[in-house]
Amino acid sequence: MSEFVVKSNQGPEFECGGDVSILDAAVKNGYIFEYSCKTGQCGVCKTFLLEGEVIELQAQVALTDSQKESNQILTCCCAPKTNVLINAEDLSALHGIETKTLPARINTIKKHTADIIEVTLRLPPTANFKFLEGQYLDVIQNSIRRSYSIASTSSQKEITLLIKRFENGKMSDYWFNHAKENDLLRIEGPKGTFFLRDDLKPLLFLATGTGIAPIMSILNILDENPDYQQQHSITVYWGNRYPEEFVWQPKFENLNVDFIQVCSKPDQSWTGEVGYVQDIAMQKQPDVEKCAIYACGSNAMIQAAKQLLTERSLPEKQFYSDAFVQSY
Repeated sequence: MSEFVVKSNQGPEFECGGDVSILDAAVKNGYIFEYSCKTGQCGVCKTFLLEGEVIELQAQVALTDSQKESNQILTCCCAPKTNVLINAEDLSALHGIETKTLPARINTIKKHTADIIEVTLRLPPTANFKFLEGQYLDVIQNSIRRSYSIASTSSQKEITLLIKRFENGKMSDYWFNHAKENDLLRIEGPKGTFFLRDDLKPLLFLATGTGIAPIMSILNILDENPDYQQQHSITVYWGNRYPEEFVWQPKFENLNVDFIQVCSKPDQSWTGEVGYVQDIAMQKQPDVEKCAIYACGSNAMIQAAKQLLTERSLPEKQFYSDAFVQSY
């Protein structure tokens, strides 16, 4: 298979075969572009094709027809057909963060609700597992692989995951019906490019369900950091269907965080916000276009939030997301 040159107008240049995605070739050559799901559904790896031609290796589901017509591509889905020039940034903060496959044992399983558990994993003492708060990992149980955001911080010895049951899910069947303490699993990670980039703006976090996990990690490491001096507001909007699903009650020693719970199917005792998290955030948040936005959770929420924020003139480079794409 022929090799083509992929250049970025922001610096990186590398070779890529016509049967390898631009994203995978970048990683192989030591560069890290934006990505999340790697299946074409979330749109995080979207960039502009400035010169040359590409072929689709898998469907670019997240792109609209108008985006395709304006020469936007998903680097996880496309391979070069010729030499190409794209507009993609190499994320230097992730250099030195090595993706590893490691054994892990279940240390604890805590049941929050019938459909939400909290699992801690312990790694070998020599694992040297490094990650940036906000990243995710894959858990491998026999032949089943699923992705979960890391809820713990890099300063902690164990890895914490928040896991939600999906009906008829193969991995859900394991977690909720068979998993026990000391089970041996494998993990592969860290992965993803969801991490704190800009703390020089007001921070606005949007989460649905267990999408709160990476936000827990980001906020807790900020709270732990003696060098971090909060200069701007930090606001979290967390949406769930039912009141009992708000399983995290944050307690910060150093951060001042406005924490807003949004319930879409409340009971009579609910006194918080009602509706969808992105709608409530747009109603209540002044000057949203001046914020750095971090959204994690359902792909539907993320796409709806992005559209609403675009209508409010938020620059796209101030919107960071990690979509949960469901697998069974």
